[in-house]
Parts: sequence; C-alpha cells; structure tokens
Amino acid sequence: MKTHLFPGTVLVPLTAVFLFFVAVTGSSRAQDSSPDLGDSLYVPGEYRIYTGRGEPATMEDIAMAMSRSQVVFVGETHDDPTGHMMEFELLKKAYEISSDTSANSTRKVAVSLEFFQNDTQRIVDEYLAGLITEKAFLADSRPWPRYKTDYRPIVEFAKENGLAVIAANAPRRYTNRVTRLGRESLDDLGSEARSFLPPLPYSQPSKAYRDQWIQIITGVMEMEQMKCGKPIETPSAANATDEEKQAPPAGAHGNMGNQLHSQVLWDASMAYRISEYLLANPEALVLHMVGSFHVARGTGTPEHLQYYRPGTAAMIILMRAVDDIETFEQAPSGTWGDFVIQTDESKTLEAIECARM
Repeated sequence: MKTHLFPGTVLVPLTAVFLFFVAVTGSSRAQDSSPDLGDSLYVPGEYRIYTGRGEPATMEDIAMAMSRSQVVFVGETHDDPTGHMMEFELLKKAYEISSDTSANSTRKVAVSLEFFQNDTQRIVDEYLAGLITEKAFLADSRPWPRYKTDYRPIVEFAKENGLAVIAANAPRRYTNRVTRLGRESLDDLGSEARSFLPPLPYSQPSKAYRDQWIQIITGVMEMEQMKCGKPIETPSAANATDEEKQAPPAGAHGNMGNQLHSQVLWDASMAYRISEYLLANPEALVLHMVGSFHVARGTGTPEHLQYYRPGTAAMIILMRAVDDIETFEQAPSGTWGDFVIQTDESKTLEAIECARM
C-alpha cells in the first residue's frame, strides 16, 4: 500500500492546548473543559500581538501579511474567550482588506472550521443560503459545545456577507474507527463514506509532528490525573458508580499508535477540504480556525496542505494563553508561527473554574 511521509525533523514543544485529545477519544466532554460556567463569565481579556520572533506587532501587520496569503491558519485554545474574540476580529479584517475596491484587490474570503464535520457541509450551506432555520441548522450540524459564544459570531458574519464556510473535519465516526481498528480499516468503507474523507491512503505523520504528538499525549495523561493542580481523588470501590467502575484508570490509553493516525486523519481531512476550495477558487483567501496543536510550528494541517496543493502561500497565527502577555516566550527552536497573539490565561474557562474551587 502506497503511503506518503512528510519531511522534517524539527522538534515541536508541548503547547498549551490539551483539548485536541477529543480527536482520538471521541469524547465531546473534552471539547469544553468548563460546561457549567455561565455566559456571564465569558469575558475576553487583554492580549498582545507579536511576530513569530517576539517583536511587537499590530493587527495591521497581520492584515498586510494576510493580503499576501492564500490560507491563514489560526490556532486557538478552545476555552479562551479572548482567542475567540480575536478570531472574529481576524475574519472581519480579512473581509475588509479583501473587499477594498479602491485598492482593486477584491477577492473571495472563506472560513474553514475544524468545528464542523464534512458530512454536514450541505446543512451548513443550506443555512448560509437561508434555506433552513438556525434551529434546524444546529439540530442537524452537530456543532461543538459553546457554539453560541465561540463560533456563532463567525458563522453569522459569513452568512450576512455571503462568505463560504467549509465544514473541514472528518466525521468522528471514522476517526474513531481508526482509533479502534487502525488506518487500514478505512479501506472497508463504501464510496459515500469515503467522499467525506481525504483520498486514501492519507499521508503518514512527519517526524516533527510525531514528536509533538508524543509530548502532547504525555501531558494529557498527566493532566487526566490532576484537576486544577491537585490529584483527582479516585472513588473507593464501595462508593463508585457502575460507570466509574468500568472506566479505565486515568492516563490509561490503549492503541496509542492508532490514536496518532486518527489525529493525522483530522489534519489530512482539513487540508484536503481547503485545497478543494482553492482548486475551485484559486484567488480566494481562506481562514482556517482550528485547535493550535494542528498548526503550531507549521506541522499537522499546514504540512498536509502543502502535500495536496504544493506552493500554497500560507501563514500561521497562533493563540497562546499565558500568565504574562507582556513577556514573550520564544519557541525552543524556530518560531511558533508567523504571528503570536498572547492572551490572558486567567480569562480561560479552565482558569476561572479552578479559581472558584
């Protein structure tokens, strides 16, 4: 069976994002670390913009770079209100610079989202075209938790301004199949199921991406045994519920190799959908919004995009929730991305939840 291997040996550091783990476990709970927090606590905080080298930068600097790009990868921390606010601002800025008739530079703008699976694309399109109600759209499109606060402003802006929205992710039932049975198990799928996936076999992970994933999964296993910096108390056998008795211990993850390939399927799927859109709209500007793990340091989805569409002009904007937004933390080698937007970690939902404990 033919496979493809991306080059690259740059080590990738552990980022602040741990919520990517939903990709390989299928758990919707991991997508929203604080589902019980009300919207009244969902307040953006301060932020600072830097170049990838740590030099102070502005939104206008980002806009200029976007004007030279075909794809802008925006890596978020899922429970960060400030990051979601900035994503909306980036979309508005992209639309502004791409609609500047005075500069004779009008071009299409599309939003590509990790947060919708590709088998819901028709439903997304129907909503954008005004053919179905928002209630029907939300009932059938399986949006991620906190859609109202995190992604609705983006989708509504696209709807109001006639922008395409790409449901970029692979259906979770197929990523889960890879986790359970391996990547070759996708060969058993029929033609309709395959239409929601990238061409098979999809590419192997690069060494850099594999190294990054090992660091991330190690962090996940450690974090699963902790809550707000404190060890999680395991219920005694006498007091445990049936569900707790059947659950594996924290940090126990089988099929880790399959989990990596499930993660890679997400990256390949998202990159392939972007490349398909650009094939039909080569002059367009696509903003792809995704968990930062998928794009940090240029691994993951950006690698796959270059495989499917070599030479695509792409840039990376990485959101990083940090203790001190005024102090830039350099990447161990290379850069985090073309731009880094540092946000106030104390405003993330996880930090707020821990502060209340």
